[in-house]
Amino acid sequence: MVRPPDTHAHPKLSSEERRAAIIKAVRRVFADKGFYGTTTRELAEAAGVSEALLFKHFPNKEALYSAMQVSCCSEQGSGKWERLKALEPSTSTLVLMVHMLVSKMLAERARNGDDDGVMHRLMLHSLMEDGEFARLFLMKRLASCWIPKVEECVQASITAGDMEKGPGRADLAGWFVHHLAAMLMVNLFPPAPVVDYGVSRDKLVEQVVWFALGGLGLTNEVIRRHYNPKALALLSD
Repeated sequence: MVRPPDTHAHPKLSSEERRAAIIKAVRRVFADKGFYGTTTRELAEAAGVSEALLFKHFPNKEALYSAMQVSCCSEQGSGKWERLKALEPSTSTLVLMVHMLVSKMLAERARNGDDDGVMHRLMLHSLMEDGEFARLFLMKRLASCWIPKVEECVQASITAGDMEKGPGRADLAGWFVHHLAAMLMVNLFPPAPVVDYGVSRDKLVEQVVWFALGGLGLTNEVIRRHYNPKALALLSD
């Protein structure tokens, strides 16, 4: 006896649900090949739809790429960042923020696997093309919360006497720390890292954190007083 098809196994998606599913499915293709190296056929195959259906939701590849960018930049950020934003600006908060950023970019990416890898490959391809996605992502995620929070903490640290006010601008400090961690992440991105730093990933995080904090103007004594790797566990999602 032939069983009738199970119409409940794969419920039909609404137009909005289908559109969202397509946007999520094509990230990996854009991440692997960039905008210019990707065909609409590859995008349709990745989304499990026909090219005709793809064009029904998006008039062209540019529209799909733009929607994918907005989706990536609009996703809810980590709960850790939300909790950090709620902390009072201080030297302790500054140390914790730098530690969290470096740990996320150098250590957590290795543990989280491909999800973070897709996002970082999207960033790299964007930087090699028109920079639109990288610009949108950084301004949405960093410029709106990370940068002003670092600036507040730097000012608070100077007021507390933990940091000497130097010629560097406090509003640039957050960008410089991010760029340092980002460049190191690029070197570590291939399966066989470009540079062998000769230490474990966790030890590398520690070295980078101390280097960055020293560059911001904190003395070793101040860093030692506030640096506590176990503190990150208190902010776990």
